[in-house]
Amino acid sequence: MDTALLNGEFDLDGRGMPYLISGLAELMQRVYISLKMKRASFIYSRSLGSELDGDTELEDAMHSRAELLAREAVADIPQTRLGKLCVSRTDDGKIKISLDVSIMDESGTVEVTV
Repeated sequence: MDTALLNGEFDLDGRGMPYLISGLAELMQRVYISLKMKRASFIYSRSLGSELDGDTELEDAMHSRAELLAREAVADIPQTRLGKLCVSRTDDGKIKISLDVSIMDESGTVEVTV
């Protein structure tokens, strides 16, 4: 179980209290954080995060490099099965990653822009 986050803050219920998530929602949140956070920026776990923020490779190599870094970032999340990964550039030059993840019988898609 984990506390739900929204835009970097606790996501609140109707009473204004943070709430817990589990299963696929927790997995997708962990994957999102692992992809979005810069590697070694979290003092309590230097291995958390990815190096996607520094990825400015040529257009031809962008997909394979981003895929490698994305899979590396989520490799330590237990019970995670990764599926299709799509990489593209946004109009402002940022990298957009769409990654299918699954846990047990549930699956979903995480989208991250770095």
